[in-house]
Amino acid sequence: MKTIMKTLFVSIASLSLMFSVNAGELAVSGSAKATYHVTHGQQSDNTIGITNEVSFKASGEMDNGFGWSYTMALDPTTTGDTAASPSNTQPGAALNDDTSIVVTMNDLGTAKICVSECGTSKEYAFDQSAYTSMTDTGLSEGIGYPISASSYASLQYHTPELPFGTTGSYAYGQSKVDGRSGNAQAGSNGNNISAYSLVTKPVDGLTVSGSYYQIEDYDDGITTEQQLEEGGAYGIEYAMGNFTVGYGKSYKAPESTTAITASGSAATVEYYENTGVSVGFAVNDELSVSYTTEDSTAHQRTSSNTVYDIEMNSIQAAYSLGGATLSIARADYDNIGYVDGTDASETIIAINFAF
Repeated sequence: MKTIMKTLFVSIASLSLMFSVNAGELAVSGSAKATYHVTHGQQSDNTIGITNEVSFKASGEMDNGFGWSYTMALDPTTTGDTAASPSNTQPGAALNDDTSIVVTMNDLGTAKICVSECGTSKEYAFDQSAYTSMTDTGLSEGIGYPISASSYASLQYHTPELPFGTTGSYAYGQSKVDGRSGNAQAGSNGNNISAYSLVTKPVDGLTVSGSYYQIEDYDDGITTEQQLEEGGAYGIEYAMGNFTVGYGKSYKAPESTTAITASGSAATVEYYENTGVSVGFAVNDELSVSYTTEDSTAHQRTSSNTVYDIEMNSIQAAYSLGGATLSIARADYDNIGYVDGTDASETIIAINFAF
């Protein structure tokens, strides 16, 4: 009897596996990357690290010719709860997050369901950095950037390619809880987001990108907001031969419930304005170099509040070793957190093996 049950179990498992293979394919992707960070100034530290996130992607086709894909990332948490609690998540535990289901409808465009994925903001559309955007690393420079639909669980529609290489998207997102089955909420309401983006390529070498979002506050009518959150960005990049240049602006008007007093003493930001310029140069097929500068201004609700612009300058190089890429990036930051004289520098050396 045991032999019969084992045979039946193996047969069913094999049949299920065969159906899974026929229905779609599963792939694993990521990068085996090691980094060495050297930081000086406000956030001084030297660290050695290895990437610890991998992504799983399943894909297939439907009978009507539409394609589908499902992606999920395993990303170990840097925090955790070791005490006896409903979560009981240990530090370093691998959590499934950054999930999405994408349906490609050919000439009808693309529909997406995303949790912590499918970002639509274009604040880095100008960036030609050889390694990475240096205002998006482990060093916290405090710049007020616009958020993206990836900060929410969202439903999205992306158009097919239109004339002049134009594509657009719309995303409606709700508050999320990463790692929960069905994205179950934690017993409280949350804000919603409406996000729009547009990319067009009117002439060879030129790409123009733009995005906008607004937050719909769930407690409207209960809390008196002086300002609801909204923001956006645009980027222009032009490639000519081995050179690519980019220019971009981004804005964020944060939510505020603080009224401007008669004396003008309310130290509240009305909006953040960020400007970036970036130049990339492909020296040859193996070596690329870049220079990027960013400036961020926190415009105050009253003229009596004094803050200082955050400035960042970065020079980078990336060299292909054939199957691996060796990169070095250096950035200097002035007035971190919009505070005068709070400076830092960061150097990153990285080797990346893609798989």
